[in-house]
Amino acid sequence: MQTEQPGAPLSISSTQKTEAERALVAAEAALQPAPQALAERFVTALGTLTATRPGEADGLAKVRAYAAMLEFPASAFTRSSLDAAARKFRWFPSYAELVEHLEAEVAQAKALRHQLRRAVALPVEGSKPSGKYSAMTDAQKAEFDAAMAKFRSRFASDASRNAEDGSGTPEAR
Repeated sequence: MQTEQPGAPLSISSTQKTEAERALVAAEAALQPAPQALAERFVTALGTLTATRPGEADGLAKVRAYAAMLEFPASAFTRSSLDAAARKFRWFPSYAELVEHLEAEVAQAKALRHQLRRAVALPVEGSKPSGKYSAMTDAQKAEFDAAMAKFRSRFASDASRNAEDGSGTPEAR
C-alpha cells in the first residue's frame, strides 16, 4: 500500500487487491460456524475436565443447550482452546464465561478479516480520479461517466417506482 503524497488516501496495487480478495474469501470461510456436533464434543470434554457443582442440572441437557447457541468457527473448538478453557475454569463455566473465552480464541481471525475487508475496499493505484473532471485522463473520464450513468439510471428507476406506489410522497412517510 502506498500514498502519493502526505494526507492522500491510501491505494493498493491490483496484485495486492487480488491477493487481499483471495485471503478474505479464505478468512470468511474459516470463520463460518462449526457443526453443532463439534461444539457438543467441546462442551462435553470441558465438563469432564472441570468440576461441577453438587446438584447440577442434567449435564446432557446443558451440553445440548450450550452447543446449540455456540456459533463459533471450528478454530474455536481446538485441543489448545479446550486446554486453555480447562486451565481457566476450575468449575464448569456459565454460558457467558464460555462465550467470552471462545471470543478471545477467534479474535485474531476476526481482526485479520477486518483488515482484509479494509484492504479490499481501497482503490487500486491510479484508478482514483484526481478530483477535477478536467484533470482526469480519458480513461478516468470514461469510468466516471459510466458510474454516473449507472447512478442516474438507478436513481430514475427508484424515483419512478416510488412515484408509482406512492412511497415517495410525504403522506406515505
